[in-house]
Amino acid sequence: MDCRCGRRCGCAGVAAALLLALVLFVEHHSSDGLAPESPAAEVEANREAEIIVSQDQAPHIARIRQGATPVAALEHVVRADLTAEIDRGEVDGPIQRTRCTPNGSRTARRPAFSCTVMANDVNYQFLGVVDVRARRLTYCKRDAPPVPSQNIPVSRRCLG
Repeated sequence: MDCRCGRRCGCAGVAAALLLALVLFVEHHSSDGLAPESPAAEVEANREAEIIVSQDQAPHIARIRQGATPVAALEHVVRADLTAEIDRGEVDGPIQRTRCTPNGSRTARRPAFSCTVMANDVNYQFLGVVDVRARRLTYCKRDAPPVPSQNIPVSRRCLG
């Protein structure tokens, strides 16, 4: 087949087909450094991620300083929690704002709150309950699930 002859011999179509075949061959046979995971390795990675998220979401307990309101005390401890993560290099800072609002149980003895701490334009969620009589609060960080369809629940101790 002589494409220099000026005849309509389909050279453009052949060239396009060869180019597509070359692209597909290179894409299939090249490596970007990531080895394909076996299904078992993927299951294990998801299990490990679930453990890490569960540990990160574990309840924390703090005392309420004398004279502090429940919301101010909770805002203080979740901000301190995220500041510690920034200091360890786990989260990018700086903290821009912290806000806690009533959530769920609104009893006078154990009010529940939902908090958002923004650091480096990322919102970090916390849930907390304040035991007013004991002057103690329990809070949990709420992480996004490692797999979108896999919700890892926060401890009921943080829900009120």
